[in-house]
Amino acid sequence: MRRKQLFAIILAGALAAGSAPAAVFAAESDMAAMSEEGTGDAGSEDAGSSDAEAPVTDGGDAADAATNTPAADNTAAEETPAADNTAAEETPAAEETPADTTPAEEAQTQEQTEENKEVDPQEGESTETVEDTGIVIADANGDPVKDDTGNVVYYKTLQEAVAAVADYDEAANPGATTIQISKPIVLDSTVEISGKKVNIQSTAADVTITRKTEGEPYKGAMFSVKGANSQLQFFADGSDSAALTVSGKFSDDEGEEAEGAIVEVSDSAVFGLNPGVTLKDNSYSAGSSAINSKDATVVLVGGSVTGNFGDMGAVYSNKDISIEGDASVAGNDGNKNITLDGEAKLVVTRDLTGTSSFSHKGEKDGLAVIKAGEGVTKDVLAAAVKNISYENAAKYELSAVSDGLSYSLKEVKKEEPDKPVTTDYKLSYTSNSKKWINHTTVQAKCSVTGDCEWTYFFVDAKADNASITSTYAGLKKSLKFTSVKANTEFTVKAEGVPETDSKLVVLTRKNSSDTKPKAVAINLSTSSMKKARPAKPQATATIRPERTHKVTEGTVEGFENPVKFFPKRYISFTAIGAGTRDSAPYVSGDERWVPSYWTFSTADNAEKHTSWSVGAAKGLQLKGQGSKSYTVYVYCTKEVYNGKTWEPTDVTGYYTTSFTAVEYTDEEAAEWAKQNGTDGNGGNDGAGGDGSGDGSGGTDAKLTATAAASAKDAGSKSKSAVSTADESPIGTMSVLAALSLLAGGYVVVRKRKKEEI
Repeated sequence: MRRKQLFAIILAGALAAGSAPAAVFAAESDMAAMSEEGTGDAGSEDAGSSDAEAPVTDGGDAADAATNTPAADNTAAEETPAADNTAAEETPAAEETPADTTPAEEAQTQEQTEENKEVDPQEGESTETVEDTGIVIADANGDPVKDDTGNVVYYKTLQEAVAAVADYDEAANPGATTIQISKPIVLDSTVEISGKKVNIQSTAADVTITRKTEGEPYKGAMFSVKGANSQLQFFADGSDSAALTVSGKFSDDEGEEAEGAIVEVSDSAVFGLNPGVTLKDNSYSAGSSAINSKDATVVLVGGSVTGNFGDMGAVYSNKDISIEGDASVAGNDGNKNITLDGEAKLVVTRDLTGTSSFSHKGEKDGLAVIKAGEGVTKDVLAAAVKNISYENAAKYELSAVSDGLSYSLKEVKKEEPDKPVTTDYKLSYTSNSKKWINHTTVQAKCSVTGDCEWTYFFVDAKADNASITSTYAGLKKSLKFTSVKANTEFTVKAEGVPETDSKLVVLTRKNSSDTKPKAVAINLSTSSMKKARPAKPQATATIRPERTHKVTEGTVEGFENPVKFFPKRYISFTAIGAGTRDSAPYVSGDERWVPSYWTFSTADNAEKHTSWSVGAAKGLQLKGQGSKSYTVYVYCTKEVYNGKTWEPTDVTGYYTTSFTAVEYTDEEAAEWAKQNGTDGNGGNDGAGGDGSGDGSGGTDAKLTATAAASAKDAGSKSKSAVSTADESPIGTMSVLAALSLLAGGYVVVRKRKKEEI
């Protein structure tokens, strides 16, 4: 029996020692594949097989694979002592069935299975927590869209929700998609809508959309709707409590101005405002402050536009504006509400209960400015016109044409134009309202108690009443006057402040025949005003328009010539996004498209590569094909210059390029391998490329990216990535480890034998 026991111990030691090198060799195989392609998959069933294909992606994936590899080795190492103990303690069992440890393993497996049953979620049960951001897309029934697990799909930003809306298609998707919001939203970039029809609907009370105010405030346009088949409408859901307020305010300083309107709509796009929605508090003097429409359509079905300031009014359009319901554009600064341009008119499309006022940049006697929409009678139009006033009422009034279905401007005739007008009103300056806008622009507020028109000019700080009257007489014909209603406060934005000490004179008159105008002189030379005056700007070159680019203007360098993709040859290339090579200085609004990754396909499951190198570990021989072309899709992120830094947006796009692979002979491959120090055998070429074989008699060679391009790449135009080929003597060390384990087993046996003897 002692001899049989001794044999069992020797056999168990040999089995234990033999399993360790096998695990080590398996690890070596994985590491070799990982070194060659930049990643590995130690967790797969074929981890130890030389035929297993490992995905070749970014360096991060390679790190994950390297982390997984030792786990397989540890498992083998941990099982070995168990076999040794069993053989040593249960010698008779080892004699009958030396390798049978199945009962213990089955018991352990069953115990683990029972534990898993207690903690694993039920089939179909979601364990992911869904964050309620208040932004969802509604289905045709008005209910939030849910995912496959039954959870409502929430979006982090409005732009992300817009991106999820399908593009307009006349046959497949002609209608608008509703994005429902139930929580306040703060914008730090423009929400861009192009080629889509979108409704943004509030489903709760006091829902707001505002600009970012913390840190660097966001001043740009809040929404941009551009291009044919592009549409944006604001809604409340119709319940008594639901309301939506879109505010352009970003600072309590009235001198601070935005750099864009609340909604910019252009190029045949459509914008609609509906009941329960308010656009307010945007200050943008360079254009229209709330709705700025150029060659586009504006539809005001309801809602309110109020409290905005802009030289072109709160709403501007050079195309017709439709208006109905309780739509109201009133109460905006300086009584500048709607500004029409070109041949634009107000089109009344239904009963109108809201009040609005407007002006027309091309105002003249007989100009048609209001008309009835389809199906609107002259009585409905007449009732609607009672709620619409013309802002330059001192010069023009609204007059119905013969059929009563349109109104035009009629010049107001003065019965006694030379008769002095009684000055029966009061002009007042609002205390402490003067402030600097910039070095040459100052702002002040005044009010009047009667209908009149106002202007401004500057005089020397020491000028008296006589000097002011004399200056007015000399400037009278060149001054521009603005009408103002009785009991109204108006803002004077005075440009061209002299460098010398001066006064701002605000003058009002009834009309051009008024011989007794009123005036207030506002001193700009007090110590506090002189101290607060902004510094004079340095002389600079003429400010150019912002640079805008299309993502499709991007290019690629490195694919100019056809390539023979020998085994282990990787070609580096450079993606140049549109605008990324524009030179400084930059101006606010400049755009560029920064490449993020590339793919071989636009499919959702296409692998994204951030390594700018392509090749085939096994080579791409293309026997009998001559050549083959491949398309590469370069995806970019849009960035906008904010005046100080480049800020990434939520907008992405792609452009395409292509390269050509050409056929090569076995002799050419051997020569290339010889010159570049490779063995010509590609080994695992990696999955996740374009999915196409090379047609070389069944060799599964594919093009893919690599995170570690070969430094010996003869066709590369730039330095390759650092090589990850592991040249450490893993095989040698593994053999030595195995021999040491066998030797250890032999020493134990000899020692026990001596003790028994």
